[in-house]
Amino acid sequence: MTEHSNPTGPGLIVNSLARGAEARETLGATGYSYEFVLRAFEPLLRRWGEVRRVERPESQVDFTVRQMRRGGLAPVHLSFRPFSDAYLTRTAPNVIFPFWEFPDVPASDYKQNPRNHWVRIANRASLVLTASRFTAAALLRAGMRTPVRIVPVPVADDYSRLPDWNGAETITLECPAYVFTRPDVPPILLDDPEDRPGPDSTPFRVKHWLRSLARRVWVDGIKPLLPLRLTKAIVAGKNAAKRAWREGEIELPTPDDRLTLSGVVYTTILNPDDHRKNWQDLLTAFLLAVGDRADATLVVKLVTSSAAPVREVLGFYYKCGLAHRARVAFLTSYLSEEQMRELARASTYYLNASRAEGACLPLQDFLAAGRPGVAPVHTALADYFDDQVGFVVASHAEPCAWPDDESGRLNTSWHRIDWSSLRDQIAAAYEVAIARPQVYAQFASAARQRMTAWASAEAVWPKLKEALALVAGDESRGAAALASPGQDLREAA
Repeated sequence: MTEHSNPTGPGLIVNSLARGAEARETLGATGYSYEFVLRAFEPLLRRWGEVRRVERPESQVDFTVRQMRRGGLAPVHLSFRPFSDAYLTRTAPNVIFPFWEFPDVPASDYKQNPRNHWVRIANRASLVLTASRFTAAALLRAGMRTPVRIVPVPVADDYSRLPDWNGAETITLECPAYVFTRPDVPPILLDDPEDRPGPDSTPFRVKHWLRSLARRVWVDGIKPLLPLRLTKAIVAGKNAAKRAWREGEIELPTPDDRLTLSGVVYTTILNPDDHRKNWQDLLTAFLLAVGDRADATLVVKLVTSSAAPVREVLGFYYKCGLAHRARVAFLTSYLSEEQMRELARASTYYLNASRAEGACLPLQDFLAAGRPGVAPVHTALADYFDDQVGFVVASHAEPCAWPDDESGRLNTSWHRIDWSSLRDQIAAAYEVAIARPQVYAQFASAARQRMTAWASAEAVWPKLKEALALVAGDESRGAAALASPGQDLREAA
């Protein structure tokens, strides 16, 4: 089986879901963040052994395995992909690094696709790496027998070198930005039920009853009778019509050429098409917490390469009708790594209102930079965020569907954000930044220390090295794992 009987060193064959595309080309696409994760790990992977990247693993991994063995290397295949998109070779150990943010893992051929059975595929791998305890626990609870190791995504050292936040400093980002203040719009008083916005109750109930009825008829009555190819075409047509409607909803204004930041700056980075991110609550909570503060700014970095989600976000902002002297800035263009660090330097806090997280790498970066967070403590966030490093937003579990399941079945759960808590913690954070500098400094120092211990390169390296050592140098691991899932490494877990 081997082509070199005495390997002289380890080798890694790596790939991500983005297939090596430029980051600006994949923003907002399915699995775009896997490319950022691979690049974050790359310096440590090269410390461990020779690294060769493949863009199409299904046709390139086996060939690269043979090449490495001819060169005296012991190859390991490391895939930064969800299980449903991972290729497993029979010629080398397979290590999969997935992200998952729900307590339940797909363990059936749902949507008539056997690759959606994550547990079956996981049990054919040699080793699974995850960035959080939450994901590891979900996989084991679902019946995964393959060993799993928790290896946080390393934070770039450049963030830990950023200076402490200085509220008197002004920083300018050379990038397009939609910047708004609306001091002349009558405020909406949420404390008065008569002034509370909302649709007329009867039409609202009828509309949603009809929508629910239509979905049930489609899922239970029509869809099972149609060929799979036709149902996919119908769903694609519906999604295209929805995108076309969103494209024409509003006209985008002309953005400013640059963004100048000072005062108390809350920053969030999110994909507006990701329903977990809950940007609607985030935006309204900010406006009703500190909207009357002219020295407060919310920066929303929208991770997308399409105009339609930008129109949706701006349309929501316009329709809110909330008056505010604070600034709201939307960034839609690609930011370089240097610009992202400058954004962190200008920021006072990182703001997260997500319903579920597999890691939240931007929050990790900002904490490493000494910028406290305003965020809930659930899913993967619970590994490193608490009231020592920021302001904790209350949340409660509620049922939901998996993001890609059009049936809408409540197969799992995420966390409902307590909107009042989010608003109150944003306001509390502002008060600390303005009036209690010593408390802010304590949060900032604790945040830096937390990330140094959890996700600095030197903290991650021993965990990565120990994990890869489980499969290194065993040429039979790939075939053995495929034939008898998890048996060889169960004792090492």
